[in-house]
Amino acid sequence: QTLRALFQYKPQNIDELLINTGDFIYVDPSQQCDVCEGWVIGTSHRTGCRGFLPENYTERASESDTWVKHREYVLVAAPRFLTQTRNEVNEKLNEEVPHSNMPRSPTNILPLQNSTLQRGVLVMRHGERVDQVFGKSWLQQCLTADGKYYRADLNFPSTLPKRKDSIKHFECDPPLSCCGVFQSRLIGEALLDQGVTVNYIYSSPALHCIQTAQHVLQGLKLDHKVKIRVEPGLFEWTKWEASRVIPNFMTVTELAEASYKIDTSYRGNFSLSSLMPSESYEEYVSRSSAVIKKIITACSSKGIILIVGHGSSLASLTRPLIGLPARDSNYFAQVVRKIPSLGMCFCEEMKEEKKWQMVNPPVKTLTHGANAAFNWRNGIMED
Repeated sequence: QTLRALFQYKPQNIDELLINTGDFIYVDPSQQCDVCEGWVIGTSHRTGCRGFLPENYTERASESDTWVKHREYVLVAAPRFLTQTRNEVNEKLNEEVPHSNMPRSPTNILPLQNSTLQRGVLVMRHGERVDQVFGKSWLQQCLTADGKYYRADLNFPSTLPKRKDSIKHFECDPPLSCCGVFQSRLIGEALLDQGVTVNYIYSSPALHCIQTAQHVLQGLKLDHKVKIRVEPGLFEWTKWEASRVIPNFMTVTELAEASYKIDTSYRGNFSLSSLMPSESYEEYVSRSSAVIKKIITACSSKGIILIVGHGSSLASLTRPLIGLPARDSNYFAQVVRKIPSLGMCFCEEMKEEKKWQMVNPPVKTLTHGANAAFNWRNGIMED
């Protein structure tokens, strides 16, 4: 079996194995009979060392995660896609391609340009929010006695956008952290590096989603060409709102005045007033299915549609698109909890079959570790 390390573990005894987050460990189930409960003995894929490690520091991984791909050729009947190999010109690549019956794999197959791709839908979760780092009461940490915002930690935004109503509404509609801004721009740059061009972009009305869309566009160098369509129907399952009410979002006018590239002429398929607090799972699934169908209908021309939403958006928008039924609500919640910041999935249209299929996203996932708050006095000045 292949396990993936969820956390770093430093050996306490000489027979224990050092593992870092993300390491792969090979475990032989037949050798675990005499191991203490809660422990396994395995071999590190990274170092080749063998030893004991805590089982709850790992999760089951696919054995294919440790496979190494040396080279891949893709043969297609029509020039719809291009396998991009760095430092090789097209002429050299064409000369090297052998005759092969290798099945098409979505890995590294990316849209070349709008004329070669029918339509694609890239659904993305927003970047890191401040409340994910500092908790639901994050705003209280950043307000002076007279109610003015200040930056209490470098991961807080330096300023908050102006809005006509109370600053306290940001508590239920939090912005991205500074790391979230960096993450979003990094994803945009990675998409640009892979030759991906976004033709349409839709966003949930949540501020952190709009900010994610903005910084992804900046990374793509499309922020002066493509405008963000704010779609209330893309907001997450309202049952998960702790306040049990729909947040008071910034208006389209306020967003535009704050220099966000908003399509002020766009009229959403769902109005904010139509969002029901504490909606049922069936109501949320129905809303998600309806909004993705309306978006697909509105964007009938070739190209990629980027949708920036929430963790729940990845499954609730793509499953109806590819013809799969909604999952059980409990299982759905478990899946959503595992979707990281800027997790994404990608669907492409098979026009001949008049269907959509899931393929690998054009860029890899973004993984990073936690950075705890630090006070230099602790352990240095104090005894």
